[in-house]
Amino acid sequence: MSFMGRPPVPTALKILAGNPGKRPISDHEPKLEIRAPECPEHLDDVAKREWDRIVPILLRMRVLTEADQIALANMCQTYSTLIDAQKKLKQSGLVYKTQSGYVQANPLLAVVNKCIQVISRIQSEFGLTPAARVRLHAEASEEKPTNKWADLG
Repeated sequence: MSFMGRPPVPTALKILAGNPGKRPISDHEPKLEIRAPECPEHLDDVAKREWDRIVPILLRMRVLTEADQIALANMCQTYSTLIDAQKKLKQSGLVYKTQSGYVQANPLLAVVNKCIQVISRIQSEFGLTPAARVRLHAEASEEKPTNKWADLG
């Protein structure tokens, strides 16, 4: 079964964006606690480093929950695959000559391009692309700024 149209925007991202469509915010969406999911053990070292880099950013954005483990793990592991493919592509070159003498594009280009597509799609869902960030508005802090000079007067 497939769905028609764009996928719905998560409520957290809709609120951060200031609810630009001005449609009522759904109160039926599950409300999950903002917290980091556990990093899966199967991720390789590069993917784990990316996990450690991106989790604090997503927590500051207040969009990460325990339910996001698989999507985040997929993005991190795909990033690792991208880095590996780019290193191998740099070594072997953009084109190669087949046994029959034809010159063609390195198949690693397809791997790199597919990884970029997957990463971009997942980043957009988390609000991590420049275009997605433009639509976000930070919530005003509930803490009032303190006057560090008040006690001197």
